[in-house]
Amino acid sequence: MTADVRQLLVDSCRILAHAGQEHFAFGHVSAREAPGVDRFWFKGGGLGLGEMTVDDLVLIDFDGNRLGGTAPIHNEYPIHAEIFRARPEVTCVVHTHPFYSAAFAGSDWELKQVGQDAVNFWRGVGRYDTSVLVTDAEKGRALAAALGDLDVAVLANHGIAAAGRTVIDATYFAIEFDRAVQMQALAQQLGPLRITPQDELDQLIPYLSTAAKTRAQGVWEWLLRQTDKADGRG
Repeated sequence: MTADVRQLLVDSCRILAHAGQEHFAFGHVSAREAPGVDRFWFKGGGLGLGEMTVDDLVLIDFDGNRLGGTAPIHNEYPIHAEIFRARPEVTCVVHTHPFYSAAFAGSDWELKQVGQDAVNFWRGVGRYDTSVLVTDAEKGRALAAALGDLDVAVLANHGIAAAGRTVIDATYFAIEFDRAVQMQALAQQLGPLRITPQDELDQLIPYLSTAAKTRAQGVWEWLLRQTDKADGRG
């Protein structure tokens, strides 16, 4: 079981890199070792998302104590630890700096229902309104509170945190949010935004939102195939 979790985590890192969420050696992804436990596998520091292998992961507890692996531990581990602590159902957290999402985080924009990707976030997104790095438990708790029971929180002038019940879900939310932001940014350049009417949104939610679990699974499988091809594995 542990090996499966670690491979999923590495696949998530590779997918996120190929989806444009690589930012040098920054950004990190985590996954609980098993549902409900207070320890998690974590992307090691010093490597980019696209460079990760199973051997580059580190196992830590919620206080940042090393339990396995030899890679450096990112100092922003409280992002993951405190979201896990606050959300027992969450098994994966993604923290990345996608270019468009990071620009969104440096603005007062609100995400609008402009394209299909935004439907995933019909309940809204959280706002963590400080650019100070989340390097201790207190800041991690504040971020977890800003996220609440939502799927994505925006860290001011920084990036995003996405949380999911599975590695697949959290990865999907991170990618879909950045696509939604990109769509809105381009649409606004073309003219006044055409917001999806509420009655139409109500019809789209069952098909396009996170309620459609098979959608996230299907997107993951497609993304993994494309990533494997790009890496010469397909």
